[in-house]
Amino acid sequence: MKIPVALLVAVLGLSACQGAAEQTGRTTPFPIAKPPPTLAQAIARAADLGPAGSSTTVSLDFGLKADQPAAPAPIERAVATLDDAGLSGSWRTPSSLITADGPAPAAAALLHVRIETYRMASGSTFYATIDSPTLPATLAAVASDVSGLDNYRRSRSYAIRAGGLTPADVVTYYNLKPLRDAGLDGAGQTILFPEIDDLPNLSDVEKFASEFGLPPFAPILTVKRDASWGTPMKPEGETVLDLEIAHAIAPGAKLVVYLAAGDFGHSDRAFDQMVTDHLGSIISESLGSCEPDTPGGARNVYATIQDRAIARHMSHFVASGDNGAFTCGLDQDPAGSFPSTLPTVTAVGGTSVFESEQGVYFKEYAWSSPLDQAGSGGGASAFYSEPDYQKNETSALGHGERQVPDVAADGDPSTGFHIVFQGRDAQVGGTSAATPVWAATIALINQDVKKKGLREVGFANPALYWMGDNLPKFNPKPFHDVTSGNNLGYIAAPGWDFATGWGSMDAVGLDAAWARYLKTGGG
Repeated sequence: MKIPVALLVAVLGLSACQGAAEQTGRTTPFPIAKPPPTLAQAIARAADLGPAGSSTTVSLDFGLKADQPAAPAPIERAVATLDDAGLSGSWRTPSSLITADGPAPAAAALLHVRIETYRMASGSTFYATIDSPTLPATLAAVASDVSGLDNYRRSRSYAIRAGGLTPADVVTYYNLKPLRDAGLDGAGQTILFPEIDDLPNLSDVEKFASEFGLPPFAPILTVKRDASWGTPMKPEGETVLDLEIAHAIAPGAKLVVYLAAGDFGHSDRAFDQMVTDHLGSIISESLGSCEPDTPGGARNVYATIQDRAIARHMSHFVASGDNGAFTCGLDQDPAGSFPSTLPTVTAVGGTSVFESEQGVYFKEYAWSSPLDQAGSGGGASAFYSEPDYQKNETSALGHGERQVPDVAADGDPSTGFHIVFQGRDAQVGGTSAATPVWAATIALINQDVKKKGLREVGFANPALYWMGDNLPKFNPKPFHDVTSGNNLGYIAAPGWDFATGWGSMDAVGLDAAWARYLKTGGG
């Protein structure tokens, strides 16, 4: 049964930033993109051109079992099997992946599947298989899953382009200013960004820095590419907005972008290299796909890499999606966005913000725009059990599964952020904008707790839920509890909820609570 769309939220007024946008003639928000068809729907609507030929190159990733990186000999035998099959296999310690590229017929024969080519009505083509792969014995001995058997699915960037909150507004609204005034700017921290849309030059980000008196990007920004990661899409604004929002909050932090194609096979390779390089301890990811339509092999391969990120004490924030409780579409059952549904990441939802006349925090609502079929992604996972840190927040609607989101920040395009894209001032929203707010705030907190002789944040959820479960003990409180609004399927309520998690941050309260958590071990 599908959950009906929740009650509409009355429009109470426009933010000061939106009014400013109208006065200066800046562009208006673009509509949120509706979810693309599932693979099954795409195949049903496409023309089947028959088996993919040798001119079609597939890029496969085999996720290693947890104990395999320490046993290279069996891995080398698996790589030899791939080479013998006509594919180009590769593995380098300490990677979580064996990669293989080669002609589709060779991959199909090796894995006992039929890989077909399909043509959409638009004329674009993709390859895919609906068969379950069977791994040869040498591969099955070391790898549990394979991804990359189709190139139809594209990770979606959760952003819309469209004045908005300036860097000074953001710093004031979420009470970041006292931290910045205390000298915390993210220096010594590095934020990592997996991205699928290109950043051909730095003109937009440098214009943004100049416009708001921030340090230039050139000395602190690194963009990484690799042919084995595929070709990213043309600039869509996602990479620009992630960088600009993070830089507004933590202007001293280094920023590293890993650019890849949006299919699972290529993007997993870039993610794996990001964890291997470990150039920084904070990941901000504004990408995702309909969880039920994400192949099990792709989910498991990604989860294996993320487990390694946790072991390396990396904080990973992921956008929860922009279609409310219906990430796969209103014609589908309620569903979450992968990888935000993984229990090992911190999922970030979206709010609508309202400033006081003084420009400081007034209130927030869960972001919901029924006419656009847009809102804060949230709900229960279809695959992952409820983690221990959520046991006190068990919802009957969660059915014992992982519950999303964990936290939230401004995501409503109507109350969004000021950025520069394609040389123009623009206003952005989406959980993709909320995610770098949290990632950059953690850069300030990491800088502070290290000064106090404490360890960095690492996996954030155990601490966040400890804070939420002990809110009465904190003054100021680490979160703004969002108790109004909905996400098209679930209503915001006191405490944790499916629309906004614990809510947005009060940065001063969050910083103090984190130091207390680290000093006491969560006691």
